[in-house]
Amino acid sequence: MYADEGISGKDIEGRPAIKQLIADVESGKITNVLVYKIDRLTRSTKNLIELVELFNNHQCAFNSLIESIDTSSATGRMFLKIVGIFAEFERENLAERLRLGFERKVKEGYAICSFITAYGYERELGTKIPTINKEQATIVQRIYNMYLYDDCNLKSICRILNAEQIPSRKGIKWCPSSVKGILTNIIYIGKVRYSVNDSSRYFETDGQHEPILDETIFYQVQEKMNKIKRTAPTKRPSSAAYYCGVMYCPVCGGKYTTKWQYGKQKDENGASMAAYPYYLCRNAQDDKCTAKSIISHRILNRAFDEYITRLGDITENEVKAETMPDNSAEIDTITAEIKTIEKRTEEIISLYVTATIEFDTYQRMVKQSNERRGELETRLSHLQNAQQARVPTYTASDIVTNIREHWAELDNEQRLQFVQQFIKRIIPQKTGREVTVKELLFNEF
Repeated sequence: MYADEGISGKDIEGRPAIKQLIADVESGKITNVLVYKIDRLTRSTKNLIELVELFNNHQCAFNSLIESIDTSSATGRMFLKIVGIFAEFERENLAERLRLGFERKVKEGYAICSFITAYGYERELGTKIPTINKEQATIVQRIYNMYLYDDCNLKSICRILNAEQIPSRKGIKWCPSSVKGILTNIIYIGKVRYSVNDSSRYFETDGQHEPILDETIFYQVQEKMNKIKRTAPTKRPSSAAYYCGVMYCPVCGGKYTTKWQYGKQKDENGASMAAYPYYLCRNAQDDKCTAKSIISHRILNRAFDEYITRLGDITENEVKAETMPDNSAEIDTITAEIKTIEKRTEEIISLYVTATIEFDTYQRMVKQSNERRGELETRLSHLQNAQQARVPTYTASDIVTNIREHWAELDNEQRLQFVQQFIKRIIPQKTGREVTVKELLFNEF
């Protein structure tokens, strides 16, 4: 008996029982394969033909209780292929109907939670709309606050929740991936989404459920997570090398990597260090850049200190800030095109009603219009959300004033948090043994 229980028969990949069957046939242990119905063996015509050829090559008969097919004759083999084609068609048709059903469900504002609802919500059997679990909703709000206001990273949040013995949705310990899933799930602002892993079919729409979070907090978290992605270093930064990930070569523009030297050296406070970091253009390591000289963290920190003491005298052109683009023009263009598509769809319907075009032509034209409209609406939703998040939290003056007045008082861990959150790029300049900061680029304010 070979049974792949709970596994789709669309092909033979990921089916251990049928792979064991193939191995037993090849070893001569099996002389007759009996199935209840052909589509129980596989619903792939290609796999079906390959399996029947395998059985024939190893003198193994093949029989089905429902379909009486003699695979030893040409007529039987032809009929087998026809049955296989219909089985494959049935599977593909079923998958398409399921996909359309899921899409329609999401467009109507219902979350697809077939197995388990998102943390913070619960759904009674037989109901479509999840309701808020107040106890879990408080944890969701706390996770967002820890990440946004307390500067806790994913691991820190996990450690805090696990230390307080707060169970996750599955009743196990928290891990960074589960925290990230909560921080990126749009369900918490009253929206639902479809096809997260396929950007070509992804869309968002307003849900029927109640939100847990304010949209402003949610999009501020997304903005912060995107910044961290853009400044991701080649190596993970540490409190002893807090410029890691934001250092760029003045020659080639490539990122600096962090190295460690071992030996006796003293830090800024005069304490002895067994190992100390330095920075080097990673392109120079592959002989793709002429910036061969290294810059020790201690010397770079001295140059940075000198630079920030002059921040009050530096012009706005020297201290740059990356700003988020204004999407108003693109939003207007997309909105206008959606209105044009709506008008065109009405014209197509009129042509069909007056029998000017055939049904097949009408169906094809409406399908094309709907697909284009769906793409535009998805893009419009992203642009509108980004536009709402353009409200600045800090001003350039705030950052410059605070870094000049408080930098010397920060410890290494606090400096690391500041650099990773607010600074996008530091370009050093080395002339002989002298190191200066050539350019400092802040993240958007």
